[in-house]
Amino acid sequence: MDYQLREGVALHVIPTKQFKTTQVVINLTAPHERATVTQRSLLANLVELGSMRYPDQNIVARKLAEMYGASFGTDLHKYGTVHSFRFIISIPNEKFLTSTDDLMDTALDFVKTMIFEPLVTDTGFDQAIFDRQKANMAADFASIIDDKQSYAAQKLADLYFGDDQAIPSYGQAADLDEITPASLLAYYQEMLAQDQVDMFVLGDVEPDAVVTKLSALPFEARPKLTTNVNYQQASKPTVLRETDHFDVSQAKLNLAYQFPVDIKTDERFAATVFNALFGASPLSKLFVNVREKASLAYYASSQLSTTTQSLTVQTGIEGQNLELVLAIIDEQIKAIQTGDFTDEDLKNVIANLVNSYESSLDSPRMMIERAAVQSITGRQTSVNSWLDKIEAVTKAEVMAVAQHLNLQAIYFLTGDDNGKD
Repeated sequence: MDYQLREGVALHVIPTKQFKTTQVVINLTAPHERATVTQRSLLANLVELGSMRYPDQNIVARKLAEMYGASFGTDLHKYGTVHSFRFIISIPNEKFLTSTDDLMDTALDFVKTMIFEPLVTDTGFDQAIFDRQKANMAADFASIIDDKQSYAAQKLADLYFGDDQAIPSYGQAADLDEITPASLLAYYQEMLAQDQVDMFVLGDVEPDAVVTKLSALPFEARPKLTTNVNYQQASKPTVLRETDHFDVSQAKLNLAYQFPVDIKTDERFAATVFNALFGASPLSKLFVNVREKASLAYYASSQLSTTTQSLTVQTGIEGQNLELVLAIIDEQIKAIQTGDFTDEDLKNVIANLVNSYESSLDSPRMMIERAAVQSITGRQTSVNSWLDKIEAVTKAEVMAVAQHLNLQAIYFLTGDDNGKD
């Protein structure tokens, strides 16, 4: 149930008796840009810690405890060309409490002060808290290299995109130093005033009452976001390759493919099935043939991004097997393109997708995430429609969509001298 509270401010109510909690999510969405993404990440670390009314973490924790163990936090998401900053509060369903207090009112009052009354001084965010969180964030950036799987994924993004699209939702170290308490507060005020606002309420609630309560949050009207969420990298004439050498026992081989899929049509369902058959499920060709049968990988999987029109492959291998693994990955793609998979393979992969999707319906977080994606992309697909369209995907459609794959970048992190630039 969707409501336009003001221009650029929308409310999405998902009534359900399925859960014993009520989730309220406030999503602030803006273009994903280098100039702002690291500021948004630092803000996510700062604003959840306290406000003028609740000035430290202990006081925040006590207030949440008074709300029968409510939880509150922030989150960041990147969808193609846009970036979402998320406030999240979860409270027990009032129908399971003996108290006659209006817990939703209490929770929204808490959220209001956490958002609109941040802990600031005359010159910006509280200096001590700002310095601590900025130092923590710098340490997080410095530690990325210690997680070689995540490091390899980011290096592949840098290689493939080579622009702001490569910057993850949490920003980058190079842009952290220039942020000050004053500049960050100025940007936060701009964000609250200009970002598109989508609010989601999921639980056993009365929609009319929710509309009244959420309308009271002081988000002013603002222009609706007009950015095209979908992004497609221009095709490169040759495959880009980069190799790094580290003291590691397990090499990381990551590949990026351009995968132009028309997400406005049912082709996206064929792409989802292709991805599951290729590398995104335990039944996939990468898992069965590369990891299990050939024993050429410690792990091997694929990931589809329809908003960036790309597909990536992540593997952990022995460095000396680089060319063998590249060849066998290509063989799996060619096998799907030429129909070298059985009807039973297709049936099992689709059944696995259906089971995973239906399992996600037991998660409030996943239900809100799905609603958020649909709101941002403008693609509305009901549960039944999604299931019907996935189950209707044919072998010919999977073969056809597989033809769109175009290898663009190869990143190799190895501990020996077998990798070649």
